Amino acid sequence: MDVKLLKPSETPPEPSAKRKPTDAKALCIISVTSVLAIACFTMGLFFHIHKPTQLILDDRLTMRQYMPYFKWWQDTTDVLVTCRMFIFNVTNSDRWLHGLDDQLHLEEIVPIVYREILEHTDVVFHEHNSTMSYVTRRRLEFLPERNTPGILNRTIVVPNISLLGAAAKVEDDSYLKKKAFSIVYAVSGDSVFSRMTIYDYLWNTKPTFLEQVRRFVPSMVPSDNVGILKTMYEDSVDHVNVLYGKRHGHQRFFAMNTYEYEPTVPGFSLAEGDCFASIVNSSEGATYQQYLNEQSVLIYWRKTLCRAVPLYFDRRVPKGSLTGYKYVLPDSSYDRLPNSTADCYQGQYGLLEDGMTDTSKCSHDVPIVATSPHFYARNFTTGHKITGMKPNRELHHSYIIADPSFGIPLDQCARTQTNLAIPKLTHFNWEISRFSEMLIPLFWIEYHQKELPPYIVRTLEAFYVLRDAEPYLPYALYLAFLLLLAVAFREAARFRMHGKVVPSKCPKKQQMTKH
Repeated sequence: MDVKLLKPSETPPEPSAKRKPTDAKALCIISVTSVLAIACFTMGLFFHIHKPTQLILDDRLTMRQYMPYFKWWQDTTDVLVTCRMFIFNVTNSDRWLHGLDDQLHLEEIVPIVYREILEHTDVVFHEHNSTMSYVTRRRLEFLPERNTPGILNRTIVVPNISLLGAAAKVEDDSYLKKKAFSIVYAVSGDSVFSRMTIYDYLWNTKPTFLEQVRRFVPSMVPSDNVGILKTMYEDSVDHVNVLYGKRHGHQRFFAMNTYEYEPTVPGFSLAEGDCFASIVNSSEGATYQQYLNEQSVLIYWRKTLCRAVPLYFDRRVPKGSLTGYKYVLPDSSYDRLPNSTADCYQGQYGLLEDGMTDTSKCSHDVPIVATSPHFYARNFTTGHKITGMKPNRELHHSYIIADPSFGIPLDQCARTQTNLAIPKLTHFNWEISRFSEMLIPLFWIEYHQKELPPYIVRTLEAFYVLRDAEPYLPYALYLAFLLLLAVAFREAARFRMHGKVVPSKCPKKQQMTKH
């Protein structure tokens, strides 16, 4: 036997040894591409039935606490809301008191700018009725960089709100009570006009008249400090209950259910027979309902306004890369209603004119009324003794520009003017009677959220990119399915052919040895 003839058979199977890594790689490619193909087909079929943006908005209804949209609502520290106060300074108080001027000249002081910080805490979900309760807190922070240096130390002359408001409240009382009122006023040494700094007017107003009244009738004076902002923010903690979840749908998402455990404005008691001043379906302004359209009505609630007001669609407005829907407060918002029993804001101290809304229930029953700033869009008969009003729509109207899908406010501005409404006064001394039948502007205030933080804007931009791409997304996934399937079949074919090929080196060597 020729030894050379045995060598080929003793040679180790090198081709099969080299083929093992190649086989493993091919099997890996086939497995991965097959799984990805099935995943793409499944996702394509799912997105063919369900739109991704619809799923996102449906999920937002649930307000999951670990999702970004819940954190945006709960933590608003990155959202800048400015509070600008415009005070009316009286420039001719002496001449007016002495009868030399028939009109009271008012001068608007440059705005005092604060930042309003809104906090949402103590969140509780009530699954049985799909509502969410929470505590809201508001506070102000002075912004030095946005204010005129030393503005808080500037001296102003303003009407004595406490004195004149108290006189208006006792107008319907007896003659003796009015005389007692006049005696207390004389003893106090107070005046119908107060000269003070802007800081004291806002935060530390303590009229001597109130001190005397509190000495004799403590129950009539709930606080000895009646500073404007101090009074507005002294009770800054409120309990709110809103709707959430798929049960209530997109149109009622985050609609207010109760405020301070009641469906009415604080101060209006149904048990005591007060008017039903509803806050139901309103919003505190942090977010509004989803899927807004031209027929949507946004109901804005503000405690300082003492009512909820509806805003109606005006037009589409570009806001950077986004497009918002602008809703405006109609000029007729504060007009009297045809059904007087449904008009909760017609006035406690006499019927108010169109364009005025009574806020006395939220102001310790002082005859305070709200109007548009500078009496914009109205010409009140009781305002003829006042000069200095310069109405301007762009500066004085209120609006909301909201994202139409999420209802998130991109830009919103609430403006309102606070006035002292004095009825006809009788049996008072001449100084007080001089204010009879007057509407005296005190100040107007603007709350403005001008923009959103960049990370929220980028998220909204990504949402709309997805919305534009979602009609083509299922077909792109189907195409990916076919391509991956083709790769898997190609690799499977190669693997099968590779397994059938027999190496030709061995036969050739055998033939050579025979020769």
